[in-house]
Amino acid sequence: MSTARKQRLFCLFVFFLLFFEGSPENCSYAQAPEDKPASAAPAVRPCDSRQESPKPARKDKTKGKNDADSKEFAPACLEAKDSPLGVQEFFQSYIRTQAWRFGEEKIVADGWIVARYLDKDELLQFAKEGRFAGHVTWNAGKAVVVVTTRDLGDSYTRVEVSARIQGSGQNVDRFAPARDLWNLNSSGALEKTLIAALEDHCKSLRSSPPN
Repeated sequence: MSTARKQRLFCLFVFFLLFFEGSPENCSYAQAPEDKPASAAPAVRPCDSRQESPKPARKDKTKGKNDADSKEFAPACLEAKDSPLGVQEFFQSYIRTQAWRFGEEKIVADGWIVARYLDKDELLQFAKEGRFAGHVTWNAGKAVVVVTTRDLGDSYTRVEVSARIQGSGQNVDRFAPARDLWNLNSSGALEKTLIAALEDHCKSLRSSPPN
């Protein structure tokens, strides 16, 4: 092979080497995927069952002790990207914007408690009559709402909402012992209403443009 041909081949090799490996455009193209920002964390997420703390069994519970004929409705649960204090402040503000009759508010170490006073229709919406159906003429009731918050340490707060409901009325059986109040199981509707309101609130904060 002549010297001139060797020189031409060498020049072609250098040209392709510089073009494919040393080109700034090729370098920036290769690095582009790494420069994309990570997707933002969701405003809310379903509760992780692994985060649930085990509850000790009640050893002294006797058959027929509770009025309700089935176990209590499980708390409604959501993990919100907010602080426990922020969640509690939202609920305290939310109930004041609703046409609710409420009282008996109490702030506790890990949450907030409030009573909502119910008329007959609200009572039947939020409670299960169970075995009392047709045996009690209801006139009103009360739901004690318990909001429990727990900081998960990753900027999320686990929020559980439960309700203990009590109905007042008159027993249809005139010969039954005199009684005005009955403990009822929750239907879960009230808890779901509050959790849905919190979810909408968190999502609206995420979608709102910064000031």
